[in-house]
Amino acid sequence: MSKFAVGIDIGGTKIAAGIIDESANIIARHVSKTHAGRPPAEVIAASVEAFYTVMAQAGLQSGEVSGLGVGFGGHVHGAAGLILTSSNLPAWDNYPLRDHLQEQLGVRVILENDSNCAAWGEYCFGAGQGSDNMAYVTFSTGYGLGVVIDGKLYRGATGTAGELAHTVVHLDGPYCTCGKRGCLMAYASGLGISRMVCERLEAGEETLLRQLCGPHPERVAGETVAAAAQQGDRVAREVLALAGRYFGVGLSSVVQMFNPDRIVIGGGLAHIEEWLMKPCFAALYENIHPVLANSAQLVYSTLWEDAGLIGAASLVWE
Repeated sequence: MSKFAVGIDIGGTKIAAGIIDESANIIARHVSKTHAGRPPAEVIAASVEAFYTVMAQAGLQSGEVSGLGVGFGGHVHGAAGLILTSSNLPAWDNYPLRDHLQEQLGVRVILENDSNCAAWGEYCFGAGQGSDNMAYVTFSTGYGLGVVIDGKLYRGATGTAGELAHTVVHLDGPYCTCGKRGCLMAYASGLGISRMVCERLEAGEETLLRQLCGPHPERVAGETVAAAAQQGDRVAREVLALAGRYFGVGLSSVVQMFNPDRIVIGGGLAHIEEWLMKPCFAALYENIHPVLANSAQLVYSTLWEDAGLIGAASLVWE
C-alpha cells in the first residue's frame, strides 16, 4: 500500500479535502463551500474537484495513493456504500455515494459517518491515543458521536451506531432537523442554540443579540451568542447554559451506555468554555450514577477541525 491516503469530509456547509502520510501529516489541503444546500450531483462534482485539487497540490497520481476515505454528515451505511439519510443536505436517501465516487475517480473509496471518522482520527493520531474504549463527541452545528470499543470503530448493524443526537430527551419538544420532536440535537447544537435565540427574539425579549443579528435572523452563530454572553447579556447566557446542560446530559448517556475510559470533546462550540462547557460538565456529573463519576477521562480534541479529514483518510488503512 502507498504511504499516502486522501480524506474528504463532506459537511452541511463545507467540503474539506486533504492528503495525509502515514504519520497523519497533511501534505495537501483544499476547502470548498460551493455545495451547501445543493443536490447530490453537485456535491459529488465538488468532491471530485476537491480530490483532484489536492492530488495536484501534492504532485501525485491516482495510483500513488492507497485510496480515498469519505466522511459524510448523516446516517451512513458504510459497508453498503450508502447514505441512508441526511438532515443537512437534500435528496440523499439511500444514495450510493461510494460507488459514484469510485466510478468517477478510479480509486478505492471507504465511506463512513463524519463523527466516526473524527473519532478514528483522534483515536489513531490525536487525544484518544492510548485509550482502549474511547468516545468522541462533537459539539458544533450538530451533535455527533463516534465510539471505539476494544480498539475497533463501533458501527452497529447498519452503520448508524452512535446517533445519540436523535434520541428524544423532551417529549413533544421542539422540532429537530430530522423531523422528530424533542431530540437532543434540538438543544445541544449550533442549530439548537440558534433556534432558542430566535424564539427569545420573537418573544420580544430585551437582548444585545437583537443589535448583533437583527430582530428576525434566519440563523444565529454560536460565536455571536458567546460574544453577547461575554458582554453580560442575560438571554445569551441563559441559552448557552441550557444548551450546555443538554450537552452534559448527552455525555452522561455516553458514559452509562458505553463506559469509555476516555471521552474526547471536539467541535467549534467546545471552545466556549465559560458559558457552555462549564454547565455541560456540571450536568454530566449531576446525571450519571455515582459509581461512574470518575470512570472516564474528559479531554479536548487535539486535531480539532482536522479530525474528520485525518480520520477519513486513515480508514483506508484500517
